[in-house]
Parts: sequence; C-alpha cells; structure tokens
Amino acid sequence: MRRRTPSLLTAVALVSGVAAGTLATQPAHAAGIAGPCSSQNKETQADLGISPLGAVAPANISIGLAGNTIDAAHGCTAVLDFGDGQHIDLKNNATVTHLYQKPGDYRITLTMHWPGFSPAIESGHFLAEGAAGKADVGRISGKDRLDTAVQVSKKQWLPTDPNNSWGQAQTAVIATSVNFPDALAGVPLAAYRQGPLLLTDPDAGLYGPANDEINRIVPKGHTVYILGGFAAVPASVDAQLLKEGYKVHRFAGRDRFDTALQIAKDGMDNPKTVVVATGRLFPDALSAGPLAAGPRATEEAGKEPHPAAVVLTDGAGFYDAATAAYVKSKLGTADCHAVTAVGGAAVQAVDVLAGGQCHDDLAGADRWETSSKIMKQFPRGYLIGVASGTNFADALAGGAFVANLQQPLLLTDPYSLPDAIGPWFNGLASEDGVADVDVFGGPKAVSDHVGSQIIDAAHTGEYTPGT
Repeated sequence: MRRRTPSLLTAVALVSGVAAGTLATQPAHAAGIAGPCSSQNKETQADLGISPLGAVAPANISIGLAGNTIDAAHGCTAVLDFGDGQHIDLKNNATVTHLYQKPGDYRITLTMHWPGFSPAIESGHFLAEGAAGKADVGRISGKDRLDTAVQVSKKQWLPTDPNNSWGQAQTAVIATSVNFPDALAGVPLAAYRQGPLLLTDPDAGLYGPANDEINRIVPKGHTVYILGGFAAVPASVDAQLLKEGYKVHRFAGRDRFDTALQIAKDGMDNPKTVVVATGRLFPDALSAGPLAAGPRATEEAGKEPHPAAVVLTDGAGFYDAATAAYVKSKLGTADCHAVTAVGGAAVQAVDVLAGGQCHDDLAGADRWETSSKIMKQFPRGYLIGVASGTNFADALAGGAFVANLQQPLLLTDPYSLPDAIGPWFNGLASEDGVADVDVFGGPKAVSDHVGSQIIDAAHTGEYTPGT
C-alpha cells in the first residue's frame, strides 16, 4: 500500500497504469482478422506471458508477447504499459523485460494498433511483493478527521499534469464529516471515478484544505461529486466549485437508501455486481466499500475494473421497494458473486429477497469477524489498510484510498487489536507479500497500543489473542 515515498509511487501505479484506448471491436484472442501485418494477412492477439506472476520487489519480470501481431514495418504498432508510470513502444512481439522497483499490484497493458481496427488490448497483473517480516507499518493522519482525509489524498494522488496521466485523479467525492448515512456508498464511487473521498463541515463552506486538495489534483472542467442534501453538504460548496471551474454532481435522494441507489445507477453506471449492507449502522458498510472495488469488481479487457455498487438495507429488511428490486435484478445469474450481503442484518434481508437464488453471505459474530471474513475474499496483495471500527470518518477516507488500489481495509477496536483481526498481521512475519500496513487516523482514532500490536505481529508473529 502506500506511505512514504515508495508508498506514493505504488499507490498511483495501480490507479493510473492502464494505457488509454477504447475496447477493441474485434473479439479478444481473435483467431485471425484480415489485415496487412502478418504473412497470412491475419492479425492475432494472445494472452501476455508474464513470468513470474509475483516476486519480492525490486523484481525483474519477462513479458512474452508471442501470438500478438506487432509489425511496425507494416503499420501494426503497439505500446506496452507497465503500470508503474513507464511504457515502451514496440516494433515486434519479442519478449520484453522490466524491473519493478517498488511493491504494488501492477496492471500491464498491451495496446495494439492495427490499420482499420479499434485498438486490440491485452492486459495482466504482476504483484511486486514485500519481504516477510519487513512490512512498513505507518500512520496517515491529520489534526482532525477533515485534515486526515486531506492527508490521505495527498499520499495517493499527484498534482495535475496535462502531459502525463499516470498518478492523476479524475475527480473528488465530498461527504459530510458529522454523519455517515449518505457517505456509505461513496467508497466504490471514489474508486470507479478515480479520486479521493474528502470531508467537509455541514455548518460551513467547503473545508479550505479540502478545496486546496481538489484544486491540486482534479483537472478543471472535471466533475466533483457531492453526497447528500444541503443539510449534509451546504449549497455554498456547489457554488464554490462551479466558480472554480468544476462541474458538480450531487447525489441527494429522499433518504440514505435512495441516495445509495442513485449512486449505484447513475454514479457507477449500473454495475453488474452489488454489495449490500445495513444503512442503519456504519461498520459493515465500511468493510463493504473496499470489497466492492476489489474482489467484487468486474473486469473487461482494456478497461479499468468496474467496482460493485454498495446499496443499503434498513437493518434486516429493505426500506424501499426500489432498492429491493434493484438487488433482485442482479440475482438469478450464473455469477453467485453478483450479490454479496455483508453483515448479519444485510444477510437476513438478502436471504429473504433471494428466495434460494445463489448469492454470497459474509457475516461474522461482530464487526471485527465480519471484517476478517471480507479480508479472506481478497487475493494476495501488497497493502493492508487499518481504521477504527467504532467511528466512520477515517475509514471512509482510508476506504477510498485502498479501494482505488483494490486492496483491503481491516477494522479494529481503537484500544486493542481484536482477536479476529490479529492473526492477519501474524502472517506477515513469515510470508512474503504485504509491504505496507497503513493505519488511518491519529492515536485517538487508533491507539498507539494497537499500532504496536500490529508492528509486533507483522515483524515477529507475536500477536497473542486477548492482549
């Protein structure tokens, strides 16, 4: 995950490492498309041969391009984007080697330009890992929750650069700092639109440092998203952003459930998958956001992963018919991951609605065990985020941070590492993989004692349940 200088580079690598280009009109792995760039007049594409698929950084890898028609002499050019801010123009399909200096889950993208066709795109992933027992445990915090959200954004996004798309935010999402309902669906929105989640005070205009951060990272003319009505985020925020040259899109439904549904349909372009959590309490939804952007995201060749939407129940039932109908529309497909219920209340609601149709249930005995069950859904990664599970603000900003990287967020008791969570850090002492553990919020949010427990576990495997 990210923190110090390497963390910054790693963070933006995943978000912005994809080469630009539209999805090819021809089928992936085409058997042959008539054209001038091969001896048989048939252009072809094939999977990238990435070897190894994971290694401790710094790591050299080879990328095999066999089966992909690349012949610059006959007009078939290609670009290989390594996902770390570097790319290479290709003249043929010879194997390429590349050195990854920093840990990260890097998306490697080959974009082939064939005369007369939309770009043909192939992509794969390489995981540059951290060494066992060496995870860097750090804290990202500010003087309060508003400032912490700004500091989290600063660690992830580079200043606007019209000449380089790598590391660039495309938007920002703004929510109130004093209550959680409207913001619960905002984490996957931030990941889908590629930007931070920032907070502001409902009794004032846009928080000054948050406004400065938006102007630092979001290009003028782009859309900034606001969550909730004018009682949550005052109208003066819209006016200020419009005056500064941004477009503004506010999601403000009749209630928290309608707001989440609007975000799902309009803000996230109606994804194929949904994650369902109760809207009456925040812990389950805080865990659900990174899950929606990570394991429950769907991916098509040549496109960024499409996060699932988070929609809300009213405890153990659906408050409104519209949300129930929306969730029901995702059921009955071959993909049992299309609907995932997070937390006991949402599981009850979805189980009744599903009527036996397949879906995922992720619920533990408490918020900590639910968070741990969600962690198990993530593939091997390189970063773990940690935030308080008894307050929402830092987990919103931190959730957007890890969601933009498709990495997990674990919730902790502020004063002692829960027994359901501690073993995850013990594993870091003996197994390569996680390079960074980022704790979001200051010592009042997550105590130094918890930080010490994480460090001890990650470096020596000495977390003891009940301590």
